[in-house]
Amino acid sequence: MSGHSDPNSVPHAKSQLEASAHRTPGWTTDTQLVREFDRPFHVGDAVRSAVTDAIEQWSELSETPPLYNFVDTDRLNGLFKTKATDDSGWLPSAEFQFQTCRVTVLYGPVIRVIIEHDP
Repeated sequence: MSGHSDPNSVPHAKSQLEASAHRTPGWTTDTQLVREFDRPFHVGDAVRSAVTDAIEQWSELSETPPLYNFVDTDRLNGLFKTKATDDSGWLPSAEFQFQTCRVTVLYGPVIRVIIEHDP
């Protein structure tokens, strides 16, 4: 990963997560990484943390463009509002591409970040 100092770079996530809300256990398979975060938790921090874990899981992701070239994670924080979830059963979500991965963010009782890797 480059030494670029953009605030959306993945290494930025580690320092912010220490002061953020609780991250709950997730799971990983050969092609999928799922991380969950208790609300309140900044959506951008959740995405950066999950992508950091994905890069550790699939090292080839560290050799290509960084996360900030694909999505402005700081703007994800304002995408979902607290009232976005209700009893309708509809779960607000967002999807974007990160390198060879599809990233899905689900905003419900917990924030779930799903990264599907296509090797």
